[in-house]
Amino acid sequence: MTTTERPAVSKTATGIPVRYLAPGEMLAEIEAELRQYEIRYEMPSERMAALVERGEMQETIEVLKWLFAYRALEFRNDRTRTDGSRGRTTKPSSTSS
Repeated sequence: MTTTERPAVSKTATGIPVRYLAPGEMLAEIEAELRQYEIRYEMPSERMAALVERGEMQETIEVLKWLFAYRALEFRNDRTRTDGSRGRTTKPSSTSS
């Protein structure tokens, strides 16, 4: 391992294990987690978020973990679309002819 590479798992000064993932790996893990919740609860994540926001679904620890994962994915997708990071954008380039 070179000095610029990070180990897959390391510990902070307080001994808390930290896993490092490439962006694609992180995205795949979040999407897999969301699929598991959607199967277990038999509803899409978007519907769960709406129910929680309206107070129509109980905010258990598991539901809050689901909501957090869903919002993290939403945030990542919104950021990617609006700022054009990672080579993706919804707007055509102003330099194209």
